[in-house]
Amino acid sequence: MFKRLYTYLIIACGAVGLFAQNPFESSSPVGDTFPKMPDLVLPDTLAAEMPDTSMLALPDSVSADTMAVDSLAKTKKSDIDTTIFYDARSIYTDVESRTTELTGDAVIKYGGMTLKAEKITLDWKNYLMTAESVADSQWVYTDSTHSDSVMHVEYIGKPELNEGGSPYVGDKMVFNYKTQKGIVVRGRTELEGGKYVGQQIKRVNDDIFHIKNSSFTTCDLDTNPHFHFESAKMKMVMKDKVIVKPVVMYMGHIPMLALPFAVFPIKSGRQSGILTPTYSESSTEGRSLRNMGYYWAPSDYFDAKLSMDYFEKAGFLFRGSSNYNVRYLLNGSMSGSYTHKETNGNKTRRWDMRVSHKQDISPSSRFSVSGYFVSDKDYYKDYSTNLSTRLTREMRSNATYTKSWSKQKLSLSVNMSRVHDLQDDVVQETLPQVSFRKGQTQIFKPKKKSSRSSGGSSRRDSHWYESLYFSYNSNLINKNREYLSYANNDTTKEMDETRQMTHDFSFSLTSPKKFFGFLSMNQYFNVSEDWFDQEKTYSWDTESESIDPDTTHGFAARHTFDYRASANTKLYGMFAPPIGDLQAIRHVMTPSLSFTYQPDFSDPQWGYYEEIETDDGVEKRDKFSGTPSTGRKSVSLSVQNLFQMKRGEGEKEKKFDLFTMNFSTGYNFEAEKNKLSDLSTSWNANPMKNFSLSASTSHSFYKWISEPTTSNSTYGYKSNNYLFKDGGWKSGDFMRMTNLRLNFSLRLQGKKDKGGKDDEERPFENILDEEEPDPLLEEENLSVLEEDLLRRGNRFENEMAMRSLSIPWQASLNFSFSNNKSNPLNPTKRYYMGIRGAEINLTRNWRIGYTAQYDLEKKEIASHSFTFHRDLHCWEGRVDWVPSGPSKRIYVIINIKARVLQDLKIEKRGGASSMLGY
Repeated sequence: MFKRLYTYLIIACGAVGLFAQNPFESSSPVGDTFPKMPDLVLPDTLAAEMPDTSMLALPDSVSADTMAVDSLAKTKKSDIDTTIFYDARSIYTDVESRTTELTGDAVIKYGGMTLKAEKITLDWKNYLMTAESVADSQWVYTDSTHSDSVMHVEYIGKPELNEGGSPYVGDKMVFNYKTQKGIVVRGRTELEGGKYVGQQIKRVNDDIFHIKNSSFTTCDLDTNPHFHFESAKMKMVMKDKVIVKPVVMYMGHIPMLALPFAVFPIKSGRQSGILTPTYSESSTEGRSLRNMGYYWAPSDYFDAKLSMDYFEKAGFLFRGSSNYNVRYLLNGSMSGSYTHKETNGNKTRRWDMRVSHKQDISPSSRFSVSGYFVSDKDYYKDYSTNLSTRLTREMRSNATYTKSWSKQKLSLSVNMSRVHDLQDDVVQETLPQVSFRKGQTQIFKPKKKSSRSSGGSSRRDSHWYESLYFSYNSNLINKNREYLSYANNDTTKEMDETRQMTHDFSFSLTSPKKFFGFLSMNQYFNVSEDWFDQEKTYSWDTESESIDPDTTHGFAARHTFDYRASANTKLYGMFAPPIGDLQAIRHVMTPSLSFTYQPDFSDPQWGYYEEIETDDGVEKRDKFSGTPSTGRKSVSLSVQNLFQMKRGEGEKEKKFDLFTMNFSTGYNFEAEKNKLSDLSTSWNANPMKNFSLSASTSHSFYKWISEPTTSNSTYGYKSNNYLFKDGGWKSGDFMRMTNLRLNFSLRLQGKKDKGGKDDEERPFENILDEEEPDPLLEEENLSVLEEDLLRRGNRFENEMAMRSLSIPWQASLNFSFSNNKSNPLNPTKRYYMGIRGAEINLTRNWRIGYTAQYDLEKKEIASHSFTFHRDLHCWEGRVDWVPSGPSKRIYVIINIKARVLQDLKIEKRGGASSMLGY
C-alpha cells in the first residue's frame, strides 16, 4: 500500500473534498466520535455591550410553572428584527441581572433558528444565548450482590441547533442573536453518510464559518473509526467553497498521507471542478492514471467534461462529453474519445464519437439524431471493459425529421442512416430516404342526415361505396452500400449505389357491417410505381462464359399492382373449473382467411425482365435493382388463440393473460412446386413476473427424398408429393417437423431482508460516469423480459458486478434449444443453458456471484465468470474472475462504500485481451 503513496495523494484530493459539505445541514445528530477538547473560552466579540434603551422589556416577575410559555417582544427602539419564543419545564428570570434561565427540555425559536437543550441561558443585556447539557448522576451497583455502588455521572440534553431544517449538535453553544455570531464546542453532525466533528466552530456571519481541529469519516463506529480525515484549520464559505490546511488521512490511528492545503467547491447541485483520477495496472500497458480532467457546469441547461487517461506504454487517451436539456424543447448529448500511438515510426489514430439530439420544432414537427461512429472494429475491444460494448458488431446512426398535418392526414419523414458492420468493416448509407404519406381517407363521404316531419332524425343505411377508402405512400431513397469482393485470393471493397422512388396507392373496402352478425370482411387494391435513374441490359460473354451487365443512365419506371381480401371473426369460450379462488378461464379464438393476387411481373410481356440465351439455356435478369416479387395467387389461413384467467373477488379480483397459441399456413396457386406452405405454430406464456416461456415449430406436408451419393450420404431434396399420399395417411403421416425452437427464462430469489444492512441496489461501477445509472435498475420491479433491456452501463466500463446485497440468494436461468430438421438426414441441434446473476450470501460479509453459458450439445462451458464480494464495514472488496476462454482475466478493487468517496479506491487488472488488461 505504501508503494503507491503518490497515487493515494491524488485520490485523497477527492476524498478531502467531503469537508466541503455543510456540517450544519444534517438530518440527525451523531455521537462524539473523537476525544473531547478543552472548555470554550468566549471571544470578546460575542459579549458586545448594548445601550439600555435597546433592552427587551422584561416582566416584573416570572411564574415557575413547569409548562410556562412566554413571548418576548422587542421595544420600539430595539435592534432585534423578530420575536423570540421560548419554552421549558422551568423558567426563571433575574430582572436585576437581565437574564432568563430555561431548564428542562428548553426550546428557543428565533427567526428561522430552533435551539434545544437541557439548559439555555438568555443574557438580554449582551444578546447572548448559551445552551448546554446538565450533569445527571445516579448510583450504579458494581456487583451482583448489590453490596457496593459508585456514582455514575453523565450529561443529558446536549444542545441541538436547527437552522433551515438542518440540525447539528455540540457540547456547548453560545449565540449572539443580534450580530448573528456564535461558537459551538465540539460540534458534530452527519451529512450524506459522513460524520463531521469540530473542536470549535465559530460562526462569523451567515455565510462564513471557522472550524478548528475538524475531522470527517464515513465509518459508523462512534469510537476508533476505521479511517478518517483531520484538518487543523478550516474556513467554510457556505454554498461556495471550503479551504482546509493541512489534511491528513488516518487508517485507524495511523497517518497514511497528508496534503499541505486544499480548496474544494461546495455549491449545491452540479458544480464545476477538477475530476478525481483513478490509478490502475494492466499486464499489457503497465500502470495507468485515468480520468484526469475537469467538469464544467456553467448553467442548469448544459454541462461538459474533458478527461485524459495516461497509460505507461500506450500514451494518452482523451475523452470528452457534454449534455444539454431545455425542457419541452430539446435535449441531447455528445461524447467521444481520441488516442494516437506511434509504433516503429507509424502513427495510429483511433477514436469514437456518439451524438444524440431530440428537438420539438413545433407541435407537429420533430427532429432527432443518434450517431455512433468508431475508427476501427477493434477499438472497443482494446479500450472498453464493458462486455456488451465489446460484443457490439454494428454501429447504427440515424437522423430523422418528421412533420404531420393531422387534419389532412398527411405526414412527411426525411431520414438519413448509416450502418457500420464492425465484423467486415463495411458501411451502408442511406442519403436520404424521403417518405410522404396520406392516411386512409374516405373517398365518398356520406351526406348529412336530414330530419323527418314525424320528428327526430332519420337513420339512413350507409351505401357500400361509402366504405371505400384510399391511402397514398411515396418513398425516395438513395442508398450506398459497401461489400466485400473476393477474387484471386484477394479481398477488396466494392461500392453499390441505388436510387429509387416509389409511389403506392392503396384502395380498401371495409364491410359497413358484419356479415351474419359476426364476420368482418375487408378488401385492398394496391398500385405501385417505381422510378429509377438507370436501366440494365445483359449479354452473354462466350469467352468468360458469364452474363455481363451494361448500365444505361436515364429515367425508367416500373408499375406493379396486387389485390387482397380478408375475413375474420372472434369466437369465445369460457369454463370455470372448481380450483381455489379461480373464477373462470376464457378462450378467445380469432380465425382469419385472406386471399392475395399479383401477376407474374417476371413475364417478358411486362418488360421488366430480360431473357438471356446461355450455354445452359435461358436465364432471366431484372432490368432494375430491387426485384419485384413474382406472380402470386395464394390463400392464407391463421388462427390466433388467447387464454385468459380471472381469479379472486371484489378488490382482490385479478385478470391476466395465461398464454397465446397461433397457427398459420397458406397455399400459393402460382407456385411451380410445394404450393402448400409449412404449418407455423408459436406459443408464448408469461404467467408470472419471474417466468416466461416461448416455443415455435414449423411442419412440412411434403416428403423428403433421399439420394445418397459417394461424396455425401446426407444429400436429398423436398419432393412435390404429400406425406399422406400413397397410403401415408394410414400410418398418420400428414406432416413432418422441420424446425423447433424453445426458450424459457426463470428468475429465483430469496426473500429480501428489509432490515438488512444494505437495503438498496448497488450502483454501476462508473469510473468515468459518462452515463447515469438507469433509474429502473430495481430488478425486483422488472419482469424477466424487461430485465435484459435495462441492464446497461457506461460503454467503457465493466457492468454492474453485484445486485441487491440484501437478497440472501438469487439466480436467473435461461434455456435455449433449436432443432433444424429441414433436411432430416442432416439435422442440426443447438441448445444452451445460461446462468446469469447467480449470487448467494455465504456469510454476513461474504457474497459470491456466478455467470455462465453452457453448451449442452458440446457438453462444455462456452463462457463463465465468478465475482467475490467482501464487506469490510465502511470499505468493500470485489474480485471479478474469468478463469478460462479468450477473455480470461481478473479484476480486483477495494474501495470505500460511501458514494461520496467512491473515487477513493485501489484496483488491479490482469489479462491480455485489451489495453486495460481486461
